[in-house]
Amino acid sequence: MLLCGFAVFFDYNFIFEPLKFRYFIYRVESARTASEEIQAFKLAANWGRVWEVNQLRAQDWPVGRERPQSEWLLDLEWLESSPFSGAGYHAYRGVIDTNNLLILQTKEY
Repeated sequence: MLLCGFAVFFDYNFIFEPLKFRYFIYRVESARTASEEIQAFKLAANWGRVWEVNQLRAQDWPVGRERPQSEWLLDLEWLESSPFSGAGYHAYRGVIDTNNLLILQTKEY
């Protein structure tokens, strides 16, 4: 019984959670249209606990990532953190429609 409990704990925290957030990050960062962007933000807000939504300056954009041409650069951080690094999950994006950010700011937990 103890082994079964450990297996469930391990599978959830070290397999399911990281895969779930990698999918959220992919959806947020790969959205090409305003409608895809709002769907990605809704998914991120409904299935994770969005901790911070920060507007980045151009010089704060992560090194090694292609910087989008958007005026509004976003760093979306979830409360949950990676079991491998201990750091929170982040998604970076150039926002297409700033009205889409309302879904992230109005979500109540």
